[in-house]
Amino acid sequence: MIRLLKNVEFDAYEKTGVSEPTLYQWSPFWRMDINEPEDIVEEIGRLYGYDKLPRELPQRTAKPAKLNGNRELAKKIRAVLSRAGANEVLTYSFVHERTIKAAGQDKDDAYQLSNALSPDLQYYRLSVTPSLLDKVHANSKSGYDEFALFEIGKSHSKAVGVNDEGLPVELGAVAFVYTSKDSKEGAAFYQAKAFLEFLSRQLGVDLMYEPLSGDSTAPVVAPFEPKRSAIVSDRHTGRYIGVLGEYKKSVQRSFKLPEYTAGFELDTEALLNIASGASVNYRPLSRFPSVDRDISLKTEAALPYADIIAALEDSLVLTTIDVTVTPIGIYQPDKAATKNSTFRLTLTSHEKTLTSEEVNQIIDGVVRRLKSAINAEIV
Repeated sequence: MIRLLKNVEFDAYEKTGVSEPTLYQWSPFWRMDINEPEDIVEEIGRLYGYDKLPRELPQRTAKPAKLNGNRELAKKIRAVLSRAGANEVLTYSFVHERTIKAAGQDKDDAYQLSNALSPDLQYYRLSVTPSLLDKVHANSKSGYDEFALFEIGKSHSKAVGVNDEGLPVELGAVAFVYTSKDSKEGAAFYQAKAFLEFLSRQLGVDLMYEPLSGDSTAPVVAPFEPKRSAIVSDRHTGRYIGVLGEYKKSVQRSFKLPEYTAGFELDTEALLNIASGASVNYRPLSRFPSVDRDISLKTEAALPYADIIAALEDSLVLTTIDVTVTPIGIYQPDKAATKNSTFRLTLTSHEKTLTSEEVNQIIDGVVRRLKSAINAEIV
């Protein structure tokens, strides 16, 4: 091999005194095709003669390749949201300056391209949501009165910095938007939340919602209205996952969105780390009928809904049967000091048919604990 390389003006020698024979070589400056060790192997084979090499099949393992976690998560998110009735779209990672401004984001945080393919694709997007909102008006104008869109993509921000290769760090995200020309029962926030809850259940993630701070400057938060949005995090670890809510009036006007519009954007990296450690436990359906019982709680008007639902769920911790809580409505007269929040409790036993006395006993216990926790009264 040393002789063959020297014949074509390579400098090569064998290093002695080591555990294994080692070949050192320097390629001529005009051999620009020699960049990696594999190129040297190919050069020796060419000079020696490929026809002289032994014909042996390469050794390979039959062990399957390890699945890519990000791709598997994206595949599952795609399947779940599609099954829920949403449609996936694919947009460019590059956006126009007006798209960034329309979303309430700062263009100075975005990377600008010096050789953009088009004047409309000048900047890296700061989050995926603006690209999604930009497609709502066109579909709505085409006659689609109610629909949901989602996209699994990447975003870039100067605030995050660059990687080891000096390139902008890519932030993976899944963005979702639900819109309807006609208002539905309840706020648009809860329509988007229903999709998010369905997704979280399928991934085995238990979500927690906290009020969105009005002074947050993160690009992903910028399009959302603080008073009608929430930060989404994992209930067990407290780790941030994303943001859910309705959009600012200025954003609605800029993108020509129907008033009844809401959505969310989640960090897929955080979602992957949480979902990979979660497990979905299957429990067979009960052979016994469920019992529905509606309760209306009278509380202070200033008490957040999140505190009410959290107290209700805590009051059911000691219950030995399965209880599902479904929000029905919130009624608050103008300038009233109190409000009424109505919930439907679905009680299911896997051992027997529940009697009216047993159901009443459970409801009475819930009422007592709610009275103590949040001073709630049954209306």
